[in-house]
Amino acid sequence: MYFTTTDCDKCGKCWEACPTDCIKHPDGIPFSCTTCGVCASNCPTDAIKKNKFGGYYVDRSRCTLCGLCVKHCPFDFAKFVEDSVRGRHIKGICVRCGICVKVCPKNARIDALSLIKGPVDYHVLMEIAVPEKIKELVEGKPVAVKAEAEK
Repeated sequence: MYFTTTDCDKCGKCWEACPTDCIKHPDGIPFSCTTCGVCASNCPTDAIKKNKFGGYYVDRSRCTLCGLCVKHCPFDFAKFVEDSVRGRHIKGICVRCGICVKVCPKNARIDALSLIKGPVDYHVLMEIAVPEKIKELVEGKPVAVKAEAEK
Protein backbone atom coordinates (compact mmCIF):
# COMPACT_ATOMS: atom_id res chain seq x y z
CA MET A 1 0.00 0.00 0.00
CA TYR A 2 1.24 3.44 -0.85
CA PHE A 3 0.40 6.42 1.35
CA THR A 4 0.38 10.08 0.42
CA THR A 5 1.97 12.49 2.88
CA THR A 6 1.04 16.12 3.46
CA ASP A 7 3.96 17.09 1.18
CA CYS A 8 1.68 16.28 -1.78
CA ASP A 9 1.05 19.30 -4.00
CA LYS A 10 -1.76 17.53 -5.95
CA CYS A 11 0.17 17.70 -9.23
CA GLY A 12 -1.33 14.42 -10.46
CA LYS A 13 1.88 12.85 -11.76
CA CYS A 14 1.33 9.69 -9.68
CA TRP A 15 -2.12 8.89 -11.01
CA GLU A 16 -1.18 9.88 -14.56
CA ALA A 17 1.80 7.47 -14.50
CA CYS A 18 0.01 4.57 -12.78
CA PRO A 19 -0.16 1.73 -15.35
CA THR A 20 -3.02 -0.03 -13.57
CA ASP A 21 -5.18 3.04 -12.89
CA CYS A 22 -5.36 2.18 -9.20
CA ILE A 23 -5.06 5.68 -7.73
CA LYS A 24 -8.12 7.72 -6.92
CA HIS A 25 -7.76 11.37 -6.08
CA PRO A 26 -10.61 12.74 -3.99
CA ASP A 27 -10.03 16.45 -3.52
CA GLY A 28 -6.76 16.01 -5.43
CA ILE A 29 -5.19 13.80 -2.75
CA PRO A 30 -3.93 10.47 -4.19
CA PHE A 31 -5.36 7.36 -2.53
CA SER A 32 -4.19 3.97 -3.81
CA CYS A 33 -5.61 0.48 -3.95
CA THR A 34 -4.73 -0.97 -0.56
CA THR A 35 -3.69 -4.39 -1.91
CA CYS A 36 -5.96 -5.98 0.69
CA GLY A 37 -6.59 -9.02 -1.51
CA VAL A 38 -10.39 -8.96 -1.28
CA CYS A 39 -10.53 -9.00 -5.08
CA ALA A 40 -8.40 -12.15 -5.23
CA SER A 41 -10.28 -13.94 -2.47
CA ASN A 42 -13.58 -13.39 -4.32
CA CYS A 43 -12.36 -14.45 -7.76
CA PRO A 44 -13.98 -17.81 -8.61
CA THR A 45 -11.39 -18.63 -11.29
CA ASP A 46 -8.27 -17.62 -9.33
CA ALA A 47 -7.47 -15.13 -12.07
CA ILE A 48 -6.22 -12.52 -9.58
CA LYS A 49 -2.82 -13.51 -8.23
CA LYS A 50 -0.43 -11.96 -5.73
CA ASN A 51 2.93 -11.06 -7.25
CA LYS A 52 6.39 -11.11 -5.64
CA PHE A 53 6.07 -7.42 -4.68
CA GLY A 54 2.89 -7.95 -2.66
CA GLY A 55 0.58 -6.46 -5.28
CA TYR A 56 -2.01 -8.22 -7.39
CA TYR A 57 -2.41 -8.79 -11.10
CA VAL A 58 -5.17 -10.20 -13.28
CA ASP A 59 -4.36 -13.23 -15.39
CA ARG A 60 -6.48 -12.25 -18.37
CA SER A 61 -6.45 -15.80 -19.74
CA ARG A 62 -8.34 -16.99 -16.63
CA CYS A 63 -10.55 -13.94 -16.04
CA THR A 64 -14.17 -14.48 -17.09
CA LEU A 65 -15.18 -10.87 -16.36
CA CYS A 66 -17.72 -12.10 -13.82
CA GLY A 67 -17.30 -8.84 -11.88
CA LEU A 68 -17.00 -10.28 -8.37
CA CYS A 69 -13.71 -8.43 -7.85
CA VAL A 70 -15.43 -5.18 -8.84
CA LYS A 71 -18.41 -5.90 -6.60
CA HIS A 72 -16.35 -6.76 -3.52
CA CYS A 73 -13.53 -4.21 -3.71
CA PRO A 74 -13.97 -2.28 -0.43
CA PHE A 75 -12.81 1.02 -1.96
CA ASP A 76 -14.21 0.60 -5.49
CA PHE A 77 -10.79 0.47 -7.16
CA ALA A 78 -11.38 -2.63 -9.29
CA LYS A 79 -13.38 -1.66 -12.35
CA PHE A 80 -14.28 -2.69 -15.87
CA VAL A 81 -12.61 -0.69 -18.62
CA GLU A 82 -12.71 -1.00 -22.38
CA ASP A 83 -10.06 -0.10 -24.91
CA SER A 84 -9.31 -0.87 -28.55
CA VAL A 85 -6.28 -3.05 -27.72
CA ARG A 86 -7.53 -5.32 -24.91
CA GLY A 87 -11.27 -4.93 -25.20
CA ARG A 88 -13.22 -5.15 -21.93
CA HIS A 89 -11.00 -5.98 -18.94
CA ILE A 90 -10.38 -5.30 -15.23
CA LYS A 91 -8.22 -2.42 -14.04
CA GLY A 92 -7.66 -0.58 -10.77
CA ILE A 93 -5.80 -3.31 -8.87
CA CYS A 94 -2.34 -2.28 -7.64
CA VAL A 95 0.62 -4.41 -8.74
CA ARG A 96 2.95 -2.46 -6.40
CA CYS A 97 5.27 -1.42 -9.21
CA GLY A 98 6.31 1.75 -7.35
CA ILE A 99 6.02 4.05 -10.36
CA CYS A 100 3.83 6.44 -8.34
CA VAL A 101 6.66 6.81 -5.80
CA LYS A 102 9.32 7.36 -8.47
CA VAL A 103 7.44 10.08 -10.39
CA CYS A 104 6.40 12.15 -7.36
CA PRO A 105 8.41 15.40 -7.47
CA LYS A 106 7.73 16.07 -3.77
CA ASN A 107 8.54 12.55 -2.52
CA ALA A 108 5.06 12.56 -1.03
CA ARG A 109 4.28 8.93 -1.94
CA ILE A 110 5.42 6.45 0.71
CA ASP A 111 5.59 2.66 0.46
CA ALA A 112 3.94 1.59 3.73
CA LEU A 113 5.43 -1.88 3.57
CA SER A 114 8.95 -0.43 3.59
CA LEU A 115 8.18 1.23 6.93
CA ILE A 116 6.54 -1.71 8.66
CA LYS A 117 8.39 -4.88 9.63
CA GLY A 118 6.92 -8.33 9.10
CA PRO A 119 3.56 -9.40 7.78
CA VAL A 120 0.85 -6.79 8.25
CA ASP A 121 -2.79 -7.48 8.99
CA TYR A 122 -5.11 -5.48 6.76
CA HIS A 123 -7.07 -4.03 9.72
CA VAL A 124 -3.86 -2.76 11.31
CA LEU A 125 -2.75 -1.24 8.01
CA MET A 126 -6.02 0.64 7.63
CA GLU A 127 -5.73 1.97 11.18
CA ILE A 128 -2.34 3.52 10.48
CA ALA A 129 -3.45 5.01 7.15
CA VAL A 130 -4.06 8.44 8.68
CA PRO A 131 -1.75 11.47 8.30
CA GLU A 132 -0.66 11.62 11.95
CA LYS A 133 0.40 7.97 12.07
CA ILE A 134 2.03 8.09 8.62
CA LYS A 135 4.12 11.02 9.82
CA GLU A 136 5.21 9.03 12.89
CA LEU A 137 6.17 6.07 10.67
CA VAL A 138 8.18 8.26 8.30
CA GLU A 139 9.97 9.79 11.30
CA GLY A 140 10.83 6.30 12.54
CA LYS A 141 8.68 6.54 15.65
CA PRO A 142 6.80 3.51 17.01
CA VAL A 143 3.11 3.59 16.10
CA ALA A 144 0.50 2.20 18.48
CA VAL A 145 -2.54 0.45 17.00
CA LYS A 146 -5.75 -0.78 18.57
CA ALA A 147 -6.65 -3.41 15.97
CA GLU A 148 -5.47 -6.91 16.68
CA ALA A 149 -3.73 -8.79 13.93
CA GLU A 150 -5.62 -11.84 12.73
CA LYS A 151 -3.72 -15.07 13.26
